[in-house]
Amino acid sequence: MKKRIILMLVMFSFCVPGFVYAEDAMRGEVMLPSPTNSGEPALDYGPPAYLISATTMASAAEPIPRGIRGQYAFTGGGASLIAPLGFETDLKPKGPPGAYIFQTFNIEGVCTFRSDGTGSFKGLNHLVALPFTTPNPNPPPPTITHRSAGVSSNVTYLFHYTMADDGKITITADPGTYTTEYKSGPAVGKTYHLDGFSRMGFITPDGKTITLTGGTPSVMSFIAPFEDMPPTAQIIVNSSMVLFYQHD
Repeated sequence: MKKRIILMLVMFSFCVPGFVYAEDAMRGEVMLPSPTNSGEPALDYGPPAYLISATTMASAAEPIPRGIRGQYAFTGGGASLIAPLGFETDLKPKGPPGAYIFQTFNIEGVCTFRSDGTGSFKGLNHLVALPFTTPNPNPPPPTITHRSAGVSSNVTYLFHYTMADDGKITITADPGTYTTEYKSGPAVGKTYHLDGFSRMGFITPDGKTITLTGGTPSVMSFIAPFEDMPPTAQIIVNSSMVLFYQHD
């Protein structure tokens, strides 16, 4: 069992979205919204607006009573906890002590909102994994410490959102659309898929600034195709972002 868990953790240090040894070049490219982007609906640009009513805006899709429209640039950061064997109901990683990986990260990119309550997210992610310890299957010593590693990757997903009268906004990734693609490192070219991502926050009255946080911790699960991930793998992400209006 120990050998199996160690193998999972070492595999994750190379293959979890966001990992590459520090000596590898950190490079990537933020994928700006494009109407011709394969697999996505054409972007619906328009002037920024807050609490737009259906009677004051015309669009191809039916506007929602509380909607915004336009492209926003964002920056943010946070930390994530990865459990190869999944999480218990109290959000502790399953398995023996050490059966987890801890990451810190920052992210930047663009987020596009449409007045019908949908949108798209495209970002460039930089992550660093802190050293982690696993039991040694062939002691001594009793444990093995794995060194830190870093990565850059592209993160994309489609989402739907809701807004309240007090300016509270909730963003939820559409199932099957959240992907992380390596731009460098041992797993370059591989794409990983996750479900369960959501964020909440507030928008200013003029509609030009949005703040987002993770809210109550939520668990994301890796989904097929798993590449080289075990199907039990899950991740909790704690992050915050600030979005600034760019253009219509």
